[in-house]
Amino acid sequence: MLSLKLMTKVKYYVILLILFSFKEGYSQINSPYSRYGLGDLYNSRNVVSKAMGNLAAPVIDYQSVNFINPASYSRLQAVSFDVGLESENRSMRNIDRTNSYKSNNLYFNYLAIGVPLLKNKAGINHWGMAFGLRPVTKMNYNIITAENLPNIDSVSTQYKGSGGASKAFIGTGFKIKGLAVGANVGFLFGQQNISTQRSFLNDSVQYYTTNHESQLSYSKLYVDAGAQYDIKLGKKSVIRLGFTGFAGSKINASTDVLRETIVYNSTGGFDSLDVVYRQNNVKGTIEMPSGYTVGIMFDKTNVFMLGAEYEKVNWDDYRYYDKVDNLGTTGMVRVGAQWTPSVNTRKYLNRITYRAGFYTGTDYVKVSGDLLPIWAGTLGFAFPIRRWNNYSNQYTVINTSMEYGKRGNGTQPVTENFFRLNIGLCLSDLWFNKRKFD
Repeated sequence: MLSLKLMTKVKYYVILLILFSFKEGYSQINSPYSRYGLGDLYNSRNVVSKAMGNLAAPVIDYQSVNFINPASYSRLQAVSFDVGLESENRSMRNIDRTNSYKSNNLYFNYLAIGVPLLKNKAGINHWGMAFGLRPVTKMNYNIITAENLPNIDSVSTQYKGSGGASKAFIGTGFKIKGLAVGANVGFLFGQQNISTQRSFLNDSVQYYTTNHESQLSYSKLYVDAGAQYDIKLGKKSVIRLGFTGFAGSKINASTDVLRETIVYNSTGGFDSLDVVYRQNNVKGTIEMPSGYTVGIMFDKTNVFMLGAEYEKVNWDDYRYYDKVDNLGTTGMVRVGAQWTPSVNTRKYLNRITYRAGFYTGTDYVKVSGDLLPIWAGTLGFAFPIRRWNNYSNQYTVINTSMEYGKRGNGTQPVTENFFRLNIGLCLSDLWFNKRKFD
């Protein structure tokens, strides 16, 4: 009874922390690059993938939910509750190193539940499903610039933006012999609040500040698919090929537009003096790109995995109300590995899974016509927690990953360095199995 009370409390605090992170996660970051497209692309892969350089297309895990490739759902062997949180430390500096900025952020990473549906004669599952929620992009910036307008006056301009996009999904995966296929169906939704405030700076004449503001909301049903194929090398060793892909689509959007003159008040906010222009519920579309990932992995069951993948997303096709943004087609290479010394031992250090990887490529933001380069190295561990008694086969894993990387190469206006710590909690059996008493 005590253990059940303890697990109930753990479940309560996990859910509370998720809600807090989901509410506050977008409020701290101040990246100027998040003003493009739908914001900074959020790397909401599960912690297993994050620790292996974000490798996902050829990855399977019998307990955690790899929602990037729904074909992997067919390999789930236990009902699993999988949740991840991310802590990020980000530092930015301008090209001449005269200004810098640091931020510490806590994000909700993902929430997924995986369910095995059908087992074969050998008792191995070959049909599964999963559902959950994950963020896709995040936008938050607050930038102030000062400049002299020729023959007019000095002006100060403040650019502000906030918001982001998320996906709710449900998917299934099925395996026949060496081939597994799967698909996710879901709902993409989000919002953006963008404003530009300009003030004239004059010692003798007082000018009012102008505020140009738009509030965007959007939503769309989407489908993505994946496949994995195992080529047997031995009794426990395979070469696995992985593929994921999605087609381009149009998102229904609605925008409220406001042009006004304002005056700042003593509370730090502002009051509207005169509305020059207002139009609500302006309908339009956002055209999203197509993309694919192909990967390969050597997998020795429960011992060692080593793989690589290449991802391409055609962000050149992105349109916002028929307008082109400073985005470009991205390419990313990822490499990752994991090693478990032994799963059939009580020596705890031998049951820990060790993971490492790296990725390199380009971000989707274009600066001065060039895509932003990005790279990172990753390291992670999986800490198993199991009750060794005759009354429970509870199996819980705490997955962790550390990631250090850089966006930009010193020639762009702003270079960003980041360090991310991810913690994922994957729980099975005890939370979901019915209890039987003799």
